[in-house]
Amino acid sequence: MNFRSVFHVIAWLLGVMALLMGFCGLVSYLHDEPATWALGQSAAGTLGVALPLWVLTRNKQELSRRDGLGVVAFGWLFAGIAGAFPYVLSGVIASPVAALFETVSGMTTTGASVIPVLEGVPQGILLWRALTQFIGGMGVLILVVAILPIAGAGGMQLYRAEMPGPTKDRIEPRMASTAKMLWGVYTILIVVLIALLRLGGMDWFDAVCHSFTTMATGGFSTRTASIAAFDSVYIESVVTVFMLLAGINFALHYRVLRGEVSAWWKDGEIRFFLGVFLACSVAGTAVLHQARAAAGAGWGASFREVAFTCASLMTTTGFVTGDYERWPVVLKPVLIVLMLLGGCAGSTAGGIKAGRIQVMLKAIGREVRLFMQPQAVIPIRLGRKPMGDDILLSIVSFVALYLFVTLLGVLAMIPFSPDIQTAGSAAIACISNVGPGFSTVGPTMNFAAIPEAGQAILTLLMLVGRLELYTVLALILPAFWRK
Repeated sequence: MNFRSVFHVIAWLLGVMALLMGFCGLVSYLHDEPATWALGQSAAGTLGVALPLWVLTRNKQELSRRDGLGVVAFGWLFAGIAGAFPYVLSGVIASPVAALFETVSGMTTTGASVIPVLEGVPQGILLWRALTQFIGGMGVLILVVAILPIAGAGGMQLYRAEMPGPTKDRIEPRMASTAKMLWGVYTILIVVLIALLRLGGMDWFDAVCHSFTTMATGGFSTRTASIAAFDSVYIESVVTVFMLLAGINFALHYRVLRGEVSAWWKDGEIRFFLGVFLACSVAGTAVLHQARAAAGAGWGASFREVAFTCASLMTTTGFVTGDYERWPVVLKPVLIVLMLLGGCAGSTAGGIKAGRIQVMLKAIGREVRLFMQPQAVIPIRLGRKPMGDDILLSIVSFVALYLFVTLLGVLAMIPFSPDIQTAGSAAIACISNVGPGFSTVGPTMNFAAIPEAGQAILTLLMLVGRLELYTVLALILPAFWRK
């Protein structure tokens, strides 16, 4: 690995972080908040590291694939450490481990929080929380590719390592152009959402923060009660639609904006993704309505709560409008499946990804048919194209590894959790970048009660999940470090 090239890109990354911290410090200053100095000092310190690092590592060597993995893995770690300083210096979070947990939760768009009450937190810090999800949603290093003079394969290595999903679609021949287009679509949707939320009665600050975290499928809110605090059918409906949009491949959004309106429906992964959402919403509404019928609850109230929750968990956003812990027990396995499923490839959502699950189901169906008809030739198609055995093997291997690492995470969390529901759901919620789980980390709770050792494990799971396993796991292989 070429450390000079790797840390030169990381210097640019830290520079972006410092700039955003400085902006949040300005917002805090305009509101005459004590957090101004914490944000200003964090920005100055981060920039003080970034500038000399940038000067000392300047070179013209292009990034290799191994370098790209190194940049993403180390870049996210250093960005997480830098981003933790505003929390500690402002006193919002006393523990450095918990502050790192909060920052990584933001950058990985997980949304798990250790801050029990948000109403007293300075607006500069709340904006910083939202911005960590904003830059993490589309990928902070993809943003760096868009502004850095990294040409050709160098930018592609970062894109491959950071962008989620089994396929990496270019929408422009040059990687920097692809990065700019993706960030352009992302920004346009955020601006539209800000306007719609403002029309729904949110003030500008809440509208901006919630738009950042909705399109990033992050789920950080400015209110302790999350979206439930606004108690608005309009706001919940708008957020539900945009969570689903954020869970769809952004390359397809780009094509739709270019005039290919049918691009959404022609994509098999989107049809599967929306089909699962609708099926779970309808079935969940029926079960919840039956459980609440004696109390006089109507169909509309049940559908409102279930549809929002299914969209929130399936897109791994983690916003809350109702306490799904109080739902019938039969629905809890469905919610866990939605957490693991996640959104589409190329979206800002976490999880295994709908496309991979769709391929797995097709593979199982093919094996059943081959059991009955051994001589049959039954191709598995990804979209309209037959899928090669190499891609099928990579998808099966990824899903198996994902579930295995999740199981290890559950076992590792048992000593640091009061019950198995907390251990299991915390591990699943963090590796899938969902946020809330069940029991003591449920929708009305937070992760403050988890000991620091448990928070450290969950921080690692968030990184492993956001970077889709291989980028992080490659670092422990001796072959990665050999010349």
